[in-house]
Amino acid sequence: MLLQTIRLPACQNRQEQSFLIYRGDLECVTAPGNKQHKLKYHLQQALLEQKDYVATFGGPHSNHVAAFVARCVELGLKPLIIVRGETWATLTPTLSQAVRQGAVLFPSQRSDYRLGLNAEMKHAMDDFYQNNVYWVPEGGGGTFGVLGCLDWANDIYQQIDDDVHVCVASGTGTTAAGFAASRFRSLSVFSALKGAEDLVGVLNNHCRQADLSCQATVLDGYDESLHGGFGRVSDQLLDFLRVLKTLNPGIPLDPVYTSKMVFKVNQLVEQGLWLHKKTLFIHTGGLQGWQGLTNQQCPYDDYQCT
Repeated sequence: MLLQTIRLPACQNRQEQSFLIYRGDLECVTAPGNKQHKLKYHLQQALLEQKDYVATFGGPHSNHVAAFVARCVELGLKPLIIVRGETWATLTPTLSQAVRQGAVLFPSQRSDYRLGLNAEMKHAMDDFYQNNVYWVPEGGGGTFGVLGCLDWANDIYQQIDDDVHVCVASGTGTTAAGFAASRFRSLSVFSALKGAEDLVGVLNNHCRQADLSCQATVLDGYDESLHGGFGRVSDQLLDFLRVLKTLNPGIPLDPVYTSKMVFKVNQLVEQGLWLHKKTLFIHTGGLQGWQGLTNQQCPYDDYQCT
């Protein structure tokens, strides 16, 4: 089942609030969570334009890279990756798997990487491949990414009561924008990056570019609980996940997005500040991200490094 009950530590002796989680991580083996939805229209467009190569950007442990390469291979497209920072003689598990699947890696200086579609590396690759490349923004963003997540949100809406309050974690804002434009009308967006106060503007901009109305009426930023920064975990978060695992042994959370969102909601419940009676967490996948941490840190045996 993709729709499951989840028990929070703060609610063990309370009955007035209920929590559900939509297991996007179980939807697809090769591109779990929000990844297949953000990539859907991008890759359709690449096929429509009859491009032989599809390129994107990602870090050495990127969930987006893993899903992107898998979906490209399934569709017969050649994946190219601009990797943030240097690559190493011994690649990360994510990059090693990408190479085994046929991806070509292009290490990029961080200063150039930050330029995205204006990067010098991007222009050099266009020249080398004679402009036979379709480019997917980092994380699968852009209008096509938002529209794919809008489809996903509305599909989930069909499976649940419309009085539920939805919680979704956000990086680039692509997934959150899709949910903000969907049929759901009660939504909290949790930023995984610093500067959460700017996220409302980002969501509005995403929706405007996609010609959609934005209903992001609630923004619960949690800069104070970033646990050391994006992609990092704190001892407090790891302790919380171990307790959560004992209460929900079959529901693993990723280290970057969903886990920090659930952690923050649990804090607000403890403080009496979470007023919603029925809450739905959106699990956006990313369990592969545990491979970037040590086995001692990962509370889930199935996702530890081998």
